[in-house]
Amino acid sequence: MIFFDLDNTLLDHDGAEQDAIRDFAKRYCDDIIDCPDGIETMWRAITDEKRRQWRAGALNFEGLRRARISALFRRPLSEEQADRLIAEYYEHYRQYWRLFPDVLPALEKLRDVEPLAIITNGFTYHQEAKLQATGIREFFSYLVISEQVGAAKPDPRIFQRALKQSGKQAHECWYIGNHPHNDAMAASQLGFKAVWLNRQKLDTKVSTRVVRSLDGLVDLVTVHY
Repeated sequence: MIFFDLDNTLLDHDGAEQDAIRDFAKRYCDDIIDCPDGIETMWRAITDEKRRQWRAGALNFEGLRRARISALFRRPLSEEQADRLIAEYYEHYRQYWRLFPDVLPALEKLRDVEPLAIITNGFTYHQEAKLQATGIREFFSYLVISEQVGAAKPDPRIFQRALKQSGKQAHECWYIGNHPHNDAMAASQLGFKAVWLNRQKLDTKVSTRVVRSLDGLVDLVTVHY
């Protein structure tokens, strides 16, 4: 079995978010807080902060959505205003969903070697929609999503759920993701053949296999067969 992370592994999530927030901010430039390092950097910082609060239980899903967009504006937003604005931003985001160029060739090759599946943090509706919109849902036997499990990577429970569903032992399974710790190291600690997809050529040290593209994963997997 070969398990994949989704965002920033298959789908260029960061690129889509950056393009979307630029479009959104152009319309509301007079209402948005000062962003000395750029709107993209500010939006990422807000998103990271609010998601930490959500994971800690301080925000529910609707509260997370509203808090993210509200933090971007100079004046407080009502719940109705926040809901309207985050929906508008999300439509921009959807328009920019795209796969990395190495994704389709790798999936085409690997599905003939082993069954494929997804382990992803996020909300079920959003993650399913991304796979459908980019045309790759058919490659995957099933999805294991943090919302359904009640635990998000690097929590071992999400990986354990995936193993239970596969009927395999960890050492029989590959897992690849873009985060060195939440993906690669977390999976490795459970015994997966873990791979860090280091597209950005970061200097972070890990004790797992490392590849720069999904072509590298294809090479790793196929050499065993």
